[in-house]
Amino acid sequence: MKRALVIRHAPVETLAANFTSVLQSENFQLEPLNIFKDAPVYRSFQAPPLEDIGLIIALGGPMSANDDYPALREECEYLRSAMAAGKPVMGICLGAQIMAKALGGKVEATGGYQFGLSRLLITEKGAADPVFGKIDVPLAPTLHGECFTIPKDAVKLAEGYMLCRDGAYRRINMAFQYHDSYAFQFEPQLTLEELKVWNKEFPGDYELMGDRFDAREESARNLREFAKFAPYHEAQMREMLLAFLRNVA
Repeated sequence: MKRALVIRHAPVETLAANFTSVLQSENFQLEPLNIFKDAPVYRSFQAPPLEDIGLIIALGGPMSANDDYPALREECEYLRSAMAAGKPVMGICLGAQIMAKALGGKVEATGGYQFGLSRLLITEKGAADPVFGKIDVPLAPTLHGECFTIPKDAVKLAEGYMLCRDGAYRRINMAFQYHDSYAFQFEPQLTLEELKVWNKEFPGDYELMGDRFDAREESARNLREFAKFAPYHEAQMREMLLAFLRNVA
């Protein structure tokens, strides 16, 4: 059985049932590395040797990739070494930003905040990619206020728009591919059940969107819209994960 290391930065951010079932069906043994157990100092990053791991998935979290925590510094170096060794890595939200930094990219504030469905502007290379091209409906749930630059030698797969707090729109990067690794500034693993948990645990995140939004209205809208979209989202992201596992992992 192959081993998949799942780096978790927050208790409520998980692979969820959709991705978990796919990985298990492909004979991956999931091994969580719970960075959040050492909050708020995040000192510990005790990952297994890379030669013992077949796949790494780095999930999101409340901190910034620019925060000077020992665990995040070590994680960045671990992902850098993994990608240099040809190990497939999938980074989601914070995990994607740490991947970008590991490859020499930058992470910066967007000037706004997203918590809800966002349109993906898929590039020509993204549409042709054997993994990312499995996304037929270019819409995905997001939860972030920072974005990454595309690292050198990486391929941009998608962009998106951020409505900034000053009312301006900003175009930001949403996904890139680097050899056998993929980084997503959205939440491909999210299920409706997990979003219900996030709505309870992260109510203050809607307030970060700015005074142009009513936090309670946005929370209700996000849940209502994703309840309708979730079956499509889970189906296409399941196909994307399967393609990732069968093509590169």
